[in-house]
Amino acid sequence: MNKKIGLALGSGAARGISHFGIIRALHQQGVKPDIICGTSMGALIGAAYVTGHLSALEQWFKEQTTRKMLSHLDINLFASGGIADGEQFIHFLKTEFGDYRIEDLPIPFAAVACDMNSGKEVWLTEGSIWDAVRASGAYPGLLTPVKREHQWLMDGGVVNPVPVTVCRALGATHVIGVNLNHDLLAPKEPPTPKERGSLFKLENTAIGKVSSKIKQSINERFSFGSKEKENAPGIMDVIACTVNIMQDRITRSRLAGDPADIIFNPRLSHIGFLETDKSEEIINEGEQCVLRNLEQLSHLN
Repeated sequence: MNKKIGLALGSGAARGISHFGIIRALHQQGVKPDIICGTSMGALIGAAYVTGHLSALEQWFKEQTTRKMLSHLDINLFASGGIADGEQFIHFLKTEFGDYRIEDLPIPFAAVACDMNSGKEVWLTEGSIWDAVRASGAYPGLLTPVKREHQWLMDGGVVNPVPVTVCRALGATHVIGVNLNHDLLAPKEPPTPKERGSLFKLENTAIGKVSSKIKQSINERFSFGSKEKENAPGIMDVIACTVNIMQDRITRSRLAGDPADIIFNPRLSHIGFLETDKSEEIINEGEQCVLRNLEQLSHLN
């Protein structure tokens, strides 16, 4: 049997920028994946890899601040199913890099999404690769779900955060998995109110300003605004923490049932959801994660 290496790129929002460093470090060690599968941010980086635009997308991320990143998401507080539709970003990808049909690419690729109605995992292996990326990254509460035929698709991280099984289904004999959620729930000091508010770095954005005004108006009209409640987690903090907890549990269960031959766990629990300001640091940690675990690559021989 010919050896085929699959790379399962996990979900994790801004932490997923570490995939750039991981792929570069693997290449430096002579490891080039034959099959790429990704969930959410992993689908985006994987799509850039199989279309030949990995370096260009990496450079783009290095130039993004959190505010710039949000500007690409089409914030709309009155949108149905989320506060952003993300079509501007997908249009940018198609315009900047060109659109590709997944089935025409030289490297097998799949993006993982979730059918909202059935809760079933959906593997996107045909059609526009950037549309597949959009569906795979439809983060609950933030990005609106995507209509595909009779299905409404949302972020694949809610069903398969590290798509090892998908790599095997596409023919991989050896799978390298990247888990971006392994240390999110590790004991740490509770965040200060300022740190908690900066999880999404939205305080100077349209969302932050509007939500602050709404909160201020309510507190002025009613006696709800105690100091304790003012310091309580915001709605986006609650959504992010809920998804983090869920993905941690699902990842543990999925990897126990179908473990990757090699697993990389970048140390990125301190990185906020959209904290693209730290792209250089995140990418470097991806590279260092591979270098710390070079002995694992012997499993490919």
